Amino acid sequence: MAYKDILVYVDAAPTAAARLDAAAQLAKRQGAHLVALHVQAPPFTPVDLLGTGVTADLIEWQIQQAQAQAEAAHKAVQAAEQRHGLSIEWRKVDGAIDATVVEQSRYADLIVLPPNTPLTDLTTPASAGAGSVVMAAGRPALIVPNNYANAAIGQRVLVAWKPSAEAARAVHDALPLLQRAEAVTVIRVNPDPEEPKHNPGFDLATHLARHGVKVTVTPVLAPDTTAGDVIVEQARTLRADLIVMGAYGHSRLRELVFGGATRSLLQAPPVPVLMSR
Repeated sequence: MAYKDILVYVDAAPTAAARLDAAAQLAKRQGAHLVALHVQAPPFTPVDLLGTGVTADLIEWQIQQAQAQAEAAHKAVQAAEQRHGLSIEWRKVDGAIDATVVEQSRYADLIVLPPNTPLTDLTTPASAGAGSVVMAAGRPALIVPNNYANAAIGQRVLVAWKPSAEAARAVHDALPLLQRAEAVTVIRVNPDPEEPKHNPGFDLATHLARHGVKVTVTPVLAPDTTAGDVIVEQARTLRADLIVMGAYGHSRLRELVFGGATRSLLQAPPVPVLMSR
């Protein structure tokens, strides 16, 4: 089992290089075709309350900026090809960013995305919203930290487990990585008292072992600590280079509301995080 098509979202930000390095590394290990997707959003036309009209100069300036960003993204892809000795398909598509990434992801086994950008960050070019894409794509997404430095991915894996559909989907989607890992640790943070006492992840470990995964189980009791903080601390303790977890969230009046651990790891992942919905 392996990924055969990997899609990486590339914008004009300097951090796109980290994403490309992660995606290229995985593509080479998996023997996958790698597509670098850049989405050119349409010009923003503000509501004209005074009836004066939006000037053609403003529209033209936005188009020029978008074209410059596309060129910068393409150059980043070409540089990654040189660094990794890998052919990367360049794909530029016009449209709304998140919707276009979701549409293009239908034909990929894995999406590589940046972390969610804080709403207060007005300096970073518009990019794909990792949370929105994860919730809508129906494909696993690898969220790559902005400071990722071309390190190994998937040698030492932490699986943040809970007996839910989202977590089960994430584990299944991560099998191509888990089967090649040197060590996989399943943690169950603060198991529900109603769960069987013998099963804070042991049944999952048995299932993974049948797939040839080298796995250990570590229940973690930390009732006064958030699940996100526990996952990050365990990742550091285990020197994990990949976290696998389900993405939890729902729409409330058209606003995405994420669970605490999902939200924190979407915004500030300590290492690459594979999420599935």
